[in-house]
Amino acid sequence: MQYEIKVGERVKREIKKGRQVFSVNWIKKIEAEPGELAKLKYNNNFLAWGIINPKDQYHYIRIFSYNENIDIYNEIKEKIKKAKEYREKTINYKDHYRLIYSESDFLSGLIIDKYNDIFVIQNSNAFFDKNINLIRDALIDIYGKDITIYEKSIGKQRERSYLKPIERFIYGNKYETEIEEVNKKFYINILKGQKTGWFLDQRENRKIVNQLYGDKILDVFSYSGSFGIIINGEEKYFIEKNKEAINMLYRNLKLNNIENYNVMNDNAYRILKQFYLEKRKFDIIILDPPDLLAENYEKGIRSFILINSIALDLIDEGYLITFSCSQDLNERKFYSLIRTLIRRKNKKFEILYKFNQALDHKVIFPHKELSYLKGFLIEIKK
Repeated sequence: MQYEIKVGERVKREIKKGRQVFSVNWIKKIEAEPGELAKLKYNNNFLAWGIINPKDQYHYIRIFSYNENIDIYNEIKEKIKKAKEYREKTINYKDHYRLIYSESDFLSGLIIDKYNDIFVIQNSNAFFDKNINLIRDALIDIYGKDITIYEKSIGKQRERSYLKPIERFIYGNKYETEIEEVNKKFYINILKGQKTGWFLDQRENRKIVNQLYGDKILDVFSYSGSFGIIINGEEKYFIEKNKEAINMLYRNLKLNNIENYNVMNDNAYRILKQFYLEKRKFDIIILDPPDLLAENYEKGIRSFILINSIALDLIDEGYLITFSCSQDLNERKFYSLIRTLIRRKNKKFEILYKFNQALDHKVIFPHKELSYLKGFLIEIKK
């Protein structure tokens, strides 16, 4: 069934500006099955094809196409081809990258990550939920038949869209591969790994920290060890509570012939407090926590302050590399909190670098929510 929705002047202006997501506060709600296409019109003039999800009040309409005479499959294929060209030619990412980043690649609600010949899909778009075969076929047409496509559509965004969690092979059955960054090698396991298997958004940041050196390095919330392994140093400490991540970490340490290390499969807060009581000191500390503010803002801020405060106590002179992946903590607030903590401890500091998400996680106007990762490389001085 084909739907038609009339919109007002305000929505027309926003569509022209590039907005791709509209809540029920913007567009009149109609009765329709989630994932159906609807023509959006202003004064009987076609504006765009939208995807309806009446169950999701925040993503009620996702813009899909500006072509009235739409060829759905070819449009999806062309968008993926254009995204591939940007990653591989413009920014020169070759073997692993985020291929599709939702609104940035005009496929709202869809994420596709590539690890060599393995593609991992994360989807919260009700249309693609019904038509995942179109994504599958487009990837095969573009990249060839010798690939694996795995869907890992789970998490909070999926829940908010009232879509059931899905984890399944769509094509092929390969689940592990190996990538290389900054002359270091890492195992990727898409089944057991966090997110889609690797934190692609930190790619450029890993290049920056590779220039540092420290006798003692502490990688907190280390996952499979990327920062601690990439940073040059004599003795390396890793804290990670997830057992599957720990298994990957050990494999990565062996893969890179790193011998002088200490791995702690424990809660980061507990170990940091223990190190503080033991008066341990480190030359470089990396803090890359999960989204601490996701569940509760005030509690998350307290946790954020706590881990950064203890980390600063563990550095006399050295470097703090600290991140936040929370959309609810902007860069200005982040900097203000860190500056206040350092001054209270009567230490001097310099901001050497401001971290952002990798180039394959591009942000387009007006979807500023696509920008989430921020961080600082801070030199701590007495």
